[in-house]
This record gives sequence, structure tokens and C-alpha cells, in this order.
Amino acid sequence: MSDLFDYLDWRGDLSFEAVPFGKIDALLLSQISYLRLYNLVPYDFKESEAVRLCELAKSFKGASDYDFRTDLGPGINEKTPELLERASQTERFKNVKACALREKIDEENAEQFAAITYILGKSAVVVFRGTDSSLVGWKEDCNIACLEEIPSQRDALLYCEAVFSSLKTDFILCGHSKGGNLAINSAVKCGAKSQKKISAIYNFDGPGFSKAFYKTEGFLKIEARLTNVYPYGSIVGMIFYHPEKYEIIKSNGVGAGQHDPFTWQIKGNTFIQRAEFSKESKFFYTSLNNWIERMSTEEKQAFVNSVFEVIEASDYKSLNEIMNNLVPSSAKMIKKLSSMDKETREAIKNAIHNLHTCIKAEIPFLRVFER
Repeated sequence: MSDLFDYLDWRGDLSFEAVPFGKIDALLLSQISYLRLYNLVPYDFKESEAVRLCELAKSFKGASDYDFRTDLGPGINEKTPELLERASQTERFKNVKACALREKIDEENAEQFAAITYILGKSAVVVFRGTDSSLVGWKEDCNIACLEEIPSQRDALLYCEAVFSSLKTDFILCGHSKGGNLAINSAVKCGAKSQKKISAIYNFDGPGFSKAFYKTEGFLKIEARLTNVYPYGSIVGMIFYHPEKYEIIKSNGVGAGQHDPFTWQIKGNTFIQRAEFSKESKFFYTSLNNWIERMSTEEKQAFVNSVFEVIEASDYKSLNEIMNNLVPSSAKMIKKLSSMDKETREAIKNAIHNLHTCIKAEIPFLRVFER
């Protein structure tokens, strides 16, 4: 099985002049963006102040809080720090310059946002980070179903405005998971003038949008430059509606583990293709989106707020902390759920019942668990 490390072995000695930037390069930089790089990458968009990847890898490994920076929590592969180090040692990536790092956690407004720009010759790659292990990040993901625009989408647009006005290059936008959603949304809504500066957009298993979104003038103008990649057992990418044009690729992961880019199978400078999504992925796509459509905006927002009110009662800020303290956090969450008023508990129960109904309608074999 060949992965991102094998890609570095195969293509690492070739410059971007010899082999142009492609989707595997975009995935690799998207994965590296999950690392905590604050104070190591400059805030400004000035190329003169940008740090080369070979220098960044050294300062990252030598950081006094290295253990904290690499404790990324469940869902982010522990090999990610090694990916940065290995990439920084290749001819292809060592002189890539990193700048304009933004990292933001806003608990009050339920926002988790991060972005970074990489400069390689005449192109700049804008990478939006996907969801990390913070509860804020997961709540914001759920709010995609409730809000016309989540805070990260607003900040991603502002970030693009800043980078487009600061660098005189063409631009590539990309991201994994929520980062892919931010890349698409920014490309669609940045305006006709800015759209002309974008040469490519890469979405790696990111949650989608409404059906109406894909009919907008902004989306139709960038559609030909958009590459959507999903593992054949995709779960996250099946949340809301995905674009009509996409690649389905092979993964050696199991279930939701296929969301991890390190499980995606690569051959040369492309992914190994699959003909169609798995049966489970198709059923999830239909049943979940049917469930979302059955609820009003108010019902969806109430459900999300209630569920996270219970989770936040654990007094921890991330999934990693909850998993490491499962017994005390579970006790606090159960106590919180029990203390909620009857109306709130009924709202949660009804939403879960509706989801169960939608799942049964699409996946008959799950009825066996009712026996």
C-alpha cells in the first residue's frame, strides 16, 4: 500500500518546475496544516519574511513545547509531524515558503479557524485547516446545517481578500475536511476579480453545501477548476450535498477511519481510483441529508445547542481531553442531561428518533439491531 510518504520517495527529488504542483501536493500541505505552528510562521503575507519549510521543520522539532504541538488528538494522524520533517528534506518541498499563519478559537461564537499560505515560485497555495479536536470546532461543523454562514467561512473570505491583495501570484486554494468546505466557499464568494486569480481548488473529503449553492453563478464560474476527492467509504464528505463531479479513491482505512489522508492509496502522482462509493457511504449520504431536511432551522439549532450543552458540561475543551478522562467526563454529561428540562430532553429524543427513522428507511439491514 502506497501513501504520502511513498509519494515523497517517488516525487521528492523533482522540483515544481519539472513536475507541476498537483493534488497530492495539495493534500500533503493540507495535512501539515493541522500542526500547531504558531510563533514559528510569520503573521504577515510578505514573501521576504516567509520561512522555508526546511527551517520550519527544524524550529518545530526543536520547540520547547514540542510534545504539546504534536498532541493533536483523535482524528489527526500522529504521523503528521513526521510528514513535515520528511517533506522538508526533499528537493521538492524544502524551499517552499510558509507565511500568513492564522489560528483562532472563539468559544463564544463557536469558531475554530486556521489558515496558512505557502509560496512556491509564481504560485501561492492557501491552505485552510480542517476540524481539530476542539469541541468548538465540532460545534461549528454542526452549525453548518443551521447557519447560512459559519464564522470560519467569513474569516476564510477575509483571509483570501488579504492574501490576494498582498501577493502578486496566481492562487491555489485547498483543504481537508472542513478546510475543503472553506476553500470551495471562498472561491465561490470572493468575487469575479479575485476568481480570475485562482488557478485551482482542491477539496479533500470536505462537507458539502445546499443544492442551491451549486447552481449559483459564483460556483459555475469556478467549477472547472475544482477537484473534489473522497475515499470510497466517505462519511464526512457525505454531509450535505457534494458537487456532481468528483473522484472516488481507494483507502485502506475502516469506516470513519477513511477520512484520514494517510489511508488514501497513491500511485505515482495520483490516487488509485474506485468506481463508486461504498454501500454504507451512499446510505449515510441519503439518510443523513433526509434527516437534516426534515428539521426546521430552529429545530436543528436547538438540537445542536442542547447536545453541546451536555458535552461541554464535561468541563473539557477538546475530544482528546474527554477521551483521556472518560469516566469523570461521562458522569458530568449524564448529570447535565438529567438536569435539563423535559422539553429540551424531548427535543433531543425526537431528533434522534427522526434520524433513526431515516436510517431505517435507507439501510434495512440495520433493523437487525432492533431485535
